[in-house]
Amino acid sequence: MSRRAKVALGVVALWLCGMAALARRELFRGTAGRLARAALFVEPGAQFYQITDGGRQIGFASSTIDTTARAIQIEDLVVADLPGARGPRRLAARSRAEMSRTLRLRRFAYQLGGDAGPYTATGTVEGDTALTVVVQRGSAPADTQRVRLDTPLLLPTMVPMAIALGETPSVGERYTYAVFDPIADSTRAVTLRIAAESLFVLADSAMLAPDRSSWVTAHRDTVRAWRVEEEGGGLLTGWIDGAGRMVEARPLAMLHMKRTAYELAFQNWSRSSTTTYAPATRQ
Repeated sequence: MSRRAKVALGVVALWLCGMAALARRELFRGTAGRLARAALFVEPGAQFYQITDGGRQIGFASSTIDTTARAIQIEDLVVADLPGARGPRRLAARSRAEMSRTLRLRRFAYQLGGDAGPYTATGTVEGDTALTVVVQRGSAPADTQRVRLDTPLLLPTMVPMAIALGETPSVGERYTYAVFDPIADSTRAVTLRIAAESLFVLADSAMLAPDRSSWVTAHRDTVRAWRVEEEGGGLLTGWIDGAGRMVEARPLAMLHMKRTAYELAFQNWSRSSTTTYAPATRQ
């Protein structure tokens, strides 16, 4: 190869490297900008969910958002008795995430207990460029990993807010985010599509039944929601509202989660199941 050809190839290589760096920087800016806009509309509050299997309630879930002048915190709790060949198996999972006021992840903690645990994963973002993850499985020694970040990192619980807040979802739109899955202990690019829009009628308050044996719906409200589908399938498929809160989802084939009133989600289930996990309090 001639010297002139080598110089030409070198120039092209440098140009391609420059374009790749520019694209990565612009992607980072685009995602960061969307998150910053979404953060302006984050509201504190708690949502509660019934977990059912074939119409029978087998657990509950809660999702709580707290906001301060400097941070946004999300805590999610799921407790369910999953059917099994040898009887019910308890699944208990809790996650906490702290973000800046621009929805930039700072740290998180994920715990899996019950018959599926113990398993813990904690992570800390350092300067928006690196994630340090510490994973503990049972009694095995903790495993520490350091992951380089090229774009803002989201946890699964943050994705609906990133999509819904800041602008109204529109059917057909697609979004791609870097998402850390604490269960799989891995980071991946996730593309989601707005597949449909619909109205849901949800219970938003409850009262005791005449025989006082259970809680029943006292009032219902209409909520507009959008169906978000993860390309290739995945846990992020479900219905979300305009505030980025889950309305309905099927995280596993046998499980159906639907938003409802606190008493219907927790009190009814706790009357028939003993649990040491306390749900989020109503706000």
